[in-house]
Amino acid sequence: MTTFNVPRRTVLAAVPLTAVAVGATSCGFGSEPGQGPSGGGGGGEGATTLRQANRPVNHLNPAFGGGGSPQSSLLMAMIWEGLVNREEGNLSNYVPGMAESWEISEDALNYTFKIRADAKWSNGDPLTADDFVWSFSYYYSPELADQENENNPSKNGSPDVTTIEGLPDYFAGRTTDFSTVGVKAPDPQTLEITLTAPDYSFMNGLVSLYPLHQESVEANVKDFWMPDNLVGNGPYQMTKYSQNSNATFELNEHYWDAENYTITTREVQFNSSGPTGMMVSYNADEIDLFRVDGDPSALISGRPDLEDQLQAATMIQFKGLCVLPCKNPILQENQKLRQALAMSLDREALASVAPPDAPADSWAPTGIEGFDQLPKIPFDPEGAAKLLAEAGHANGEGVPELQIVTYATMPALEAAVEMWKEHLNINAGVAVREVGVFSEYIQGNMPDDFTGLAFNYRGIAPPMMLALVGKNFNNYNYVPNETAKQYFAYKSGDDKDKYPPAEMAEVVDKLLRDNWLPEYREFDTLAKEAVAAQADPEQALQLAVKAATQFQETYLFIPILWAGYTFMVKPRVHNLTFNSLSDSMFSMKGVTLDPLGG
Repeated sequence: MTTFNVPRRTVLAAVPLTAVAVGATSCGFGSEPGQGPSGGGGGGEGATTLRQANRPVNHLNPAFGGGGSPQSSLLMAMIWEGLVNREEGNLSNYVPGMAESWEISEDALNYTFKIRADAKWSNGDPLTADDFVWSFSYYYSPELADQENENNPSKNGSPDVTTIEGLPDYFAGRTTDFSTVGVKAPDPQTLEITLTAPDYSFMNGLVSLYPLHQESVEANVKDFWMPDNLVGNGPYQMTKYSQNSNATFELNEHYWDAENYTITTREVQFNSSGPTGMMVSYNADEIDLFRVDGDPSALISGRPDLEDQLQAATMIQFKGLCVLPCKNPILQENQKLRQALAMSLDREALASVAPPDAPADSWAPTGIEGFDQLPKIPFDPEGAAKLLAEAGHANGEGVPELQIVTYATMPALEAAVEMWKEHLNINAGVAVREVGVFSEYIQGNMPDDFTGLAFNYRGIAPPMMLALVGKNFNNYNYVPNETAKQYFAYKSGDDKDKYPPAEMAEVVDKLLRDNWLPEYREFDTLAKEAVAAQADPEQALQLAVKAATQFQETYLFIPILWAGYTFMVKPRVHNLTFNSLSDSMFSMKGVTLDPLGG
């Protein structure tokens, strides 16, 4: 049995501290810049009000986090706290949250969490292990899946819980008895969770599986998260919310670690115009920070004085081009053609038009342990031309016009197709489509004369090599066109009710496995070997590297850029560390503020 018993965090300051603010706009709080409701923006030895900008959010209900955006995840992490948190600087390691310690059995199937004796809700009610049991039953109830929330699926569909004993049957509606699920509270301070198989991503899912206050949720099912009804357990409580305008968060005096927070108020200004509008507020000194969800180079162009205020988090995200299941299978069937496309891209040049992204010379970004063990993809136009000839397409002969389909205009993609024209004499273009149409292409429902790839952008959570290879990466793309269409017909189309849930899972799995491209089938086998070895982290890492290398060398996915979240941060903000995971972007613990104008 492995035991994790972490001592209480030491006191960093006498006064509690503030944290995040999301959403920027010139919409204020009816006071001078920096003077929030607490009036703590400017005076004293240190300021206590942090001002942030973020895009608007239409709800803060963690039950519908499946389609959650970074902006909503950031705010929810202020209001609630899960059993564990991620360690700053090592996001694949976990530190205490509501659980002050935990034990994991030798076979990694049984987790026992000790809830803090002093854990309380924001209204002063004691928080116990029973609250977590109820929250699990609420999040994964079949009834919840039938509720609204504007394309934000409930947690019922989350793959990160399917290894919890009995939970798949419960959230599929095959049983209504939650006592059959492996989530138990033998006493108020003990939570026991039983898995059916080791799961490297299990702890990652617990970070944002927040406990909910049963009484307040049941009394206000739709709007329990609104200020007048809200009972949370995180470091802050939302005291004001005006959709599309602003929100205010005050330090939760009942939070177990409140004494280590000096920022007591967080003002969030919502700005639907994105980074451009937020930058106006930033330059007017109305906000202290915001996340840049676009190209930051335009924001600081001609302003060298702002370069040090642009901060990037660890790169655990990647951007690339995924071969699609087109009617014309030329890309699926010709590995040397795909490799030629990959080797003809000058990634340094691509990164120069997409700052602060970095050139991705392999699949795994720099924030992933073992990334440097993957082979590098060189920029070698001559070698690429030679491969193209070996593929039977010398000087681009016989290759149809290729298209990169995407949902937004991106200079790096325009540059990539120019490189294919220059180095391989392959005509190519960028097809920008509305998000819904883009999704149709991913599902194989593209025009018959379309041949190409799709832009793909995703993060890796937890940030480890095992997660990179173990998530069935785009497994529905590496099948023939008709198979891809049938797969999505089963998943969300006309045939989604053709079989009972358990049988449907087997039908879909068999459909893919029977039709995968041979290269992808080999990768899947290697990836499963790595996942099976997760009890031995070093062996699992080496097997995961082997699987990642094999997949990278298929060139079914062509990496182009590595990425991470980026932020504009005023010099008055100190000790703030950024991460590239939406539920752990940054913590206000230990953060201090200089007075405005100081």
